[in-house]
Amino acid sequence: MGVNRRTRSDSGPQQGVLPAGILTDEDIISYANQYDLIVPFDPENAKYASYELHASANAQILIYHGEVTAHAPLPPVNGELIIEPGATVRIDTAESIRLPDNVMANIIGLGQLYACGVTVANTYVDPGSRGPIYLAVTNLGRRTVRIPVGEPIGRAQFHLLGRAVRTAHPGPVYRRSIQLRVNGEDATPSPASTEPHDDGAPAVPLIDAAAATQLAKRQEALDHRLTLLKLALYAMAGAWLGLLWAIAPTSGNTMLRIINGDGVPDIAKLAIGLTVPGLITLCFRDVRHSLAHLMSRRRSSA
Repeated sequence: MGVNRRTRSDSGPQQGVLPAGILTDEDIISYANQYDLIVPFDPENAKYASYELHASANAQILIYHGEVTAHAPLPPVNGELIIEPGATVRIDTAESIRLPDNVMANIIGLGQLYACGVTVANTYVDPGSRGPIYLAVTNLGRRTVRIPVGEPIGRAQFHLLGRAVRTAHPGPVYRRSIQLRVNGEDATPSPASTEPHDDGAPAVPLIDAAAATQLAKRQEALDHRLTLLKLALYAMAGAWLGLLWAIAPTSGNTMLRIINGDGVPDIAKLAIGLTVPGLITLCFRDVRHSLAHLMSRRRSSA
């Protein structure tokens, strides 16, 4: 079963605005006041034809466990997010974006980050999206980079579409999950790992390798338990509905008697009540993905 997305009728271009184009600073301020486009919003951050985004204290660092990647919290140190050479960090913005169904956004990193040897993966936000966004930051240089919490890290450029999209993003209730695999062998450590800091002090990893591996194992085990719990809840819900059908009282209405299966033997009715709802749950993509995850985990551990 596909994702239940919110749909919008084709109402054509919005009245009083251009059919399409990039929002200027004045347009951004107008849309922010009308649609809560950005929360929290500061008109001073609307510059030229974009809005300046800032780093929050919520960040995660990418770590590896065999062929599986995971994320570990990266708490600020003295109000700064510290990115070691070669590290990739996800940084949530301090702002949340609430897009109307006729506006999309491109998120790009600030040029000052590139001057420090840091690259930012540009991303986009679909029409109808709501909630915070994040930037994936990778330190390609040989020196440690410190990003103070609250400092600008990117810009949001808003594009006004010719009309509202037919299918808008459902918001934070749906996040696509893609499972990727990487080479299970670590590359030879780079000399940059022992490069001294700017102040001459030796570089000290923020996260111990053994601790990161242990954290990845725990996160993988937790994901497995949550998947089992989710499937158990689906099974319980299906069994409950099936039992309600199986013990339904006899009805005087002919159509209801057929629906209730009054002529079916009790043992067969119980089997049907437990089996059919379970098969129906397989129509949900989330259930199929969970079962596929369990099967792949069993094959990898065999």
